[in-house]
Amino acid sequence: MIRKLLFIFLSVVSFTASGQESSAYKSKWQTKALFGANIPITTLFKGTDTDYLLQYDDHSYYWQILSLTYFFSKHWGVEFNYQSGTSNGVRNRADHFIANMQSEYSDKYYVSPSTGASYEESDFFGAGIQRGLFGVVYRLETDKFYAYPKFAIGVTSFGSDWGEIGLKEKNTNNEYKVFYSDAKSSVSNDYFTLAPSVSFGYKLFKRLYVNADIMLSYYRSGIVYEKEFSDLYTKENTIEEHINYKKNVFTLSLGAGVIFVIH
Repeated sequence: MIRKLLFIFLSVVSFTASGQESSAYKSKWQTKALFGANIPITTLFKGTDTDYLLQYDDHSYYWQILSLTYFFSKHWGVEFNYQSGTSNGVRNRADHFIANMQSEYSDKYYVSPSTGASYEESDFFGAGIQRGLFGVVYRLETDKFYAYPKFAIGVTSFGSDWGEIGLKEKNTNNEYKVFYSDAKSSVSNDYFTLAPSVSFGYKLFKRLYVNADIMLSYYRSGIVYEKEFSDLYTKENTIEEHINYKKNVFTLSLGAGVIFVIH
């Protein structure tokens, strides 16, 4: 999905470049390096066991690792950017799930929990929220200061993993299994996103600007987890619970970095 957005961006650039008007502002192409924090206005987590199975955190950090802006007139431009990040909570999710299952069932059972929510400590850019956005930019500049209001559409993406708990009842031969899974059987969830924002800052040099970003993003989540209980002796399986994460999610993102003027 993010690759499709990049293709659309490059197509628009090719189209607008042919009809480009003369511009009083010198920069036409810009790229941006940015680090920031995602602050929840509404939270996705529900305080249930399945929170540990989401490759997501309501509070997280992000890198804007790909950003390209093209101004095709004095005031108007288009922009594509890709953000990826995580948090310590995402990295430790598997450990928290296993510890929570041990605590919940160990009084009555011998417990063998496992989960797919295990992410390498070094996998910063692969674990957590990924966001690709494409939109329009309006440019306001003086010799030293600038402000770029923007509106973008795109995709917010993160994973949903499985959790399994093997249970051997103490002092009996009874064995059970509890299995949590996304009802869509999906390990990746892509959500249409709306994102108004503004970039502003100070021009240090001709090709280097100090930059701050404020963005409000919105998407509608759609994950529904199923909790399945299995009796391994009778082979009976029962869906005990549906845990619904269908929710309107609003997030405030605050970032700081630099803009490089390419041309």
